[in-house]
This record gives sequence, C-alpha cells and structure tokens, in this order.
Amino acid sequence: MPAEFSLDCVPPAIRESWLPPFRGAIWDYARANINLQHGYAVRGPFDINSARHLIGPLEALRDPAVRLVSVQAAVQGLKSLLSDIVVPYWVEHDPGDILWLFETDDKAREYASTRAMPLIRSIPCIARMLEDVDRHDKTRVKIIFNQCNLVVAGLNESNVQSISYRYVIIDEAWIARSNGLIEQAIARTTQYPETKKILLLGQGGWEDDDFDRLHRQTDQRELQFACPFCGEFQAFSLTKLRGEDCKNSRLRGSYSGLSWDTNEETRPGGEDGRWNYEAVGKTAHIRCYHCDARIEDRPAVRRQLNDSYRFARTNPRAPSDCVGFHWPVEASTRIPLSTPVIEYLTAKCDSEALGYRLPLQIFYQKRRGQTWIDGTGDEIRPATAEPYDPTSEWPDEAHRPMLIDCQRDLQKFFYGIFAVSLAGEARELARGIAHTFDELAKIQSEWKVRDQQVFVDCGYEMTRVLSECVKRGHAGMIQIGRARKKLWLSWTGLKGSGQNVFAHVDPRTKLTEFRVYSPLKFYDTSAGTKRRGPRAPWYEWSNLHCKDLLRPRRDGDPKLPKLRFLPDTLPDDDPWSHWAQMRSEKRSEKYRGGKKTAIWELVKENRPNHWFDIANMLMAFMAICGIVGGGVSGDVEAPEVSQPV
Repeated sequence: MPAEFSLDCVPPAIRESWLPPFRGAIWDYARANINLQHGYAVRGPFDINSARHLIGPLEALRDPAVRLVSVQAAVQGLKSLLSDIVVPYWVEHDPGDILWLFETDDKAREYASTRAMPLIRSIPCIARMLEDVDRHDKTRVKIIFNQCNLVVAGLNESNVQSISYRYVIIDEAWIARSNGLIEQAIARTTQYPETKKILLLGQGGWEDDDFDRLHRQTDQRELQFACPFCGEFQAFSLTKLRGEDCKNSRLRGSYSGLSWDTNEETRPGGEDGRWNYEAVGKTAHIRCYHCDARIEDRPAVRRQLNDSYRFARTNPRAPSDCVGFHWPVEASTRIPLSTPVIEYLTAKCDSEALGYRLPLQIFYQKRRGQTWIDGTGDEIRPATAEPYDPTSEWPDEAHRPMLIDCQRDLQKFFYGIFAVSLAGEARELARGIAHTFDELAKIQSEWKVRDQQVFVDCGYEMTRVLSECVKRGHAGMIQIGRARKKLWLSWTGLKGSGQNVFAHVDPRTKLTEFRVYSPLKFYDTSAGTKRRGPRAPWYEWSNLHCKDLLRPRRDGDPKLPKLRFLPDTLPDDDPWSHWAQMRSEKRSEKYRGGKKTAIWELVKENRPNHWFDIANMLMAFMAICGIVGGGVSGDVEAPEVSQPV
C-alpha cells in the first residue's frame, strides 16, 4: 500500500474491512462504542473505572477457554450491564447466534424495546450493518444480521427447544427455581462444544434450586477489597466474628464487616430502646477484619475501595471452564452504605421481635446477593480456627487418622486428616476432595498416615468399599501381650448406625461394657469367588452419641479439649462451605412408639454434610482409641483392627 494512501477516502463499508481486527478488552470496546442513554440510571459513555467489579466477568466472557459464566450478585449491582455490553461486542467482533432470555416474554419485550435494541442500534458499526438487513428481519425482539441472529425472549418451553445457539444469556435466572428450563436453554449450545458461551445472571435465590446448583459448580470467585489503612484484602461481609485465625490477638472475639454506631442518638434508651434508623444510617461504615480500621462512606474512600477490587476463587476444584462471581450491594459505589445497614437492621428487628423472617430473606437475596438457606441470619458460634502450620510437628500428636466420606457412586470422596492427642485435642491437617481410591492412597502417603489409621465410610457399596480397604494394607509385627504376631494392617470401614450403644464383652473377665462403637467386625470380600485373602475390618458407630460428642467441641466449649479446623475457603452462607456443612444437621426429639427418641436430622433435604460426617467419624475414631466416649483405652493398631496374614 503506498505511503500516501489513506483510508479516509474509502467508503465506510469498505474501510471497515481494511481495519485490523479488534484485540482489546471488552471494556475497551464498550468505552469506545457504548453511550448509555435509554433506560439507564447513569447516562453517558461507559467507564470501567467506575465499576471495576465488572472487570473479572468481562475477562471471563472474553476468555476462549471459559464456557459458563455465572454472576450471583445484589440488585442494582450492574449485572445486566454485562449482557448489554457483551452482546454488541459479540455481534461485531465474535459473531454467533445469540439467545437472550428473561423471566417472561413480556419482560423480554420491555427490556428489548427500552434498553437492549436502542443501545445496539446506537453503535455506529452495528447501525451500518443494519442498513443491509431487511426491515422484516429487524423487530423489537429479534434481529437477523448477515453473520448471526439475535433473539430476545422469555424463559419458557417454546423458546428453549429445537434451535441451536452459540451464545445463551439468562437474566434473573433465580426466578426459574427448579423447573429445568435453565438446563434446557443451556442444551441449545450443544452444537458448539468448543466455542459456546453461557452467561447466567441473578440475585440470590433458594438453596438447591437450578441457579444455585449451577453457580456452586463454578469456582465461585468472591469480590475482595484492600483496606485503605492496612492494605489487607478481604471480602465484603455483613458481620464476621474474628476467630483465632485473626493475626491481631486483641481483636479476637470481636466483629468486622458492615457496622454502625450504637449510642444515645442511634438507640435512645439503650438496649430497651428503639433504633433511630435515620441516625443509624448516618453512621454506617465498614470495619476492617485485620486492623479494625473504620472505613467511612465517603466518595473518595469508596473510589479507593473500587480501585482495589479483585476476585478470589473459593472453589478451586471446580472445572476450569466454569467461572462464577459474587458481590454484595456494597460493591456499587453509587449505593450508600446506609441503605443495606438500615434494611438489615429493620429486617433483623422484625425477625427477632415478631418472628417475621421474610424481610430478612429478601435482604439476603437482594442486597447480599446470597442464596437463602434455612437458618441464614441466625447467630451461631463458628467452628474454632487458629493460625497453625499443619505441616509442622506437634509434640502432643499421638494419632494421625485419615477419614474418608464416600459418595454413593464412588466417583467422589471427601477426606479429612487430623492430628489427635491422647488428651482429646485434635487439629485438622488437611481436607479436600479426591476422585479415586488411588488418589486417596497418594494423599495418605504424602501425609504419612499409617494404613491402619485410614477409615472409610462403608455405608454405601459396602462390598466394593471394603474390597478396596483390605487390599490397601501391609503385613506388620504387632505386640499382643507378651507375644509379637505378624498381622495384616489395612484400611478400615466405618458405618454409621441408628443403634445408640454396642455391647463389648471383656474376654478375660466376661464383663459387658457398652460403648459408642461396635466390636471389630470382619467382612469376607472374597466370598463366592476363588480368591483367598484377609477379611476386611470394619466398625459401626452410634450416629446419636458421636454427634453428641462432636457438637460441644464444634462450638468451642471451653470445658472440653479443643477441636481446631483449618480456615474455610468459602463464605459461611455457602451451603458447601465447611462452616455450613458442620451445621447441616440438628438434634431433635421425636416420639416413636410412645417413647421420646433423640435423633439428628438434616436441616434441609439434600443439604451437603460431608465435612460434618467426617468430623463424626473422627469422634468414632477417638472412641475406638479410648480417648472419648468411655470404654477401655487402647491403640487402634492392636489387636482390634488387625488379623493374621
């Protein structure tokens, strides 16, 4: 091309084909092309610097390796703006058929006519594309471009069948509840396995509904900000108790998060008085978890928080192509902190004084952007945590069990490794998820757990589980009385039981003693085959009494030896978090056969409780060792979990 040649003399339709392809970020495209006018609270050119919490989702939408992006956030948190920005970007720079769904057809028509279509038609390059589109192919809810189709519709059976789409957006996905329409809509992208993109948007819904379930499958990135005073990053929290993991020992036992002043002006009459909500709102601020700095609600401070935003993965084991984001109402610099403070305090007072929890539910779903779970908002003491190095030596450690909770299909295993002292104190060393028995064995080796101290839940697929247990062992010499015998030391099965106590008969005295675990049992996994080998060892344990032993330790009863857990990676309100799972069951008393019976039952059906089960298996292990639950002291290596080779 001659040096003097200029594209300025070329007609616009031809000029654009000569321009180099756009390689910038989506927000760069938006800054240059999108001018918010119709239906937006803030009008004018889009500026990512005023909403830096959108950078993470926009990067994920641009990432060719990401297939699903889920955003669960507060209302008025600019969720819908993501789709308003990305749709014209796709049309212009990465075309493919787009299905943009709302809760109803009426809502789809309203949104398309007042926001989406006017915005799209206002972009110069797309406006020129529309000049070549027949007027019958340009309706209020549909545009048939030469390179792709854009359809705006309601989330219903007729709109999620038959036709394939490369892009699917579902706005207000929480409204779908458990009707299966989200999955049907996602299935429309099946023909594009390597290039599809699904965007789910919504506030908090209900536990175990379709949107909640899909969001939990992502890596669940939580928005964090840096404290202007100490520089430490933390998530926006409503109220968070500073536990023993807090570096500043003076702050332990106090609370951080969204806060307000309590004085004669905000609450005349003290604890017996009523809140002055207007005065409360004027004192709204944030308390730093790490240094307790008072972060005021001033424009300059909110901008400083906004400039520091970053996202932290809380579910790192999620598939790499499934990315999720969450932020509460405080993330938006335009919404004063007084709004969530007053709404929360009002809802909390209604819940405590009147037993009316609906305002509290609406607050968590809309302002916090959180899934509503039975018990959300209750004041419950958290599990104990402290900053200790799980890889360092602990002089009091006497046992190191590995406890494994199996899923029914044996395709996923939850494991926990603990150090246990003879005095009954326990420290969690590791917890995680594995997918095969071989992977579990590798983890066992890395943490130097002896074969005879690996205990596996055998409540489901008992034969398969115990077959794996018995083959993962070794021959060892064990001292029994004055003699040393060569015995097979292997993994051991544990099975929860509705039986409260089990009889143990002393072989010497013939006296019977009742304990919370059964005598050692053996299971012949070779029965009916030509194979011969050691039988698999296993125990039963009392669901009632082991859970009763766990509860006060979980809640940090100062009169009992401490049960310490590693810090959680998920927020407390996430049903898959360690904190929530440790409270997934509650103790109740029911009448059966005319008798009052104590039982433990799930707070809600299908509530995850894997870490709770592992902690109960720890109680059973400690009972077998004679540390808790009565019985005779002993060692799990001899002779109860062993047998001749």
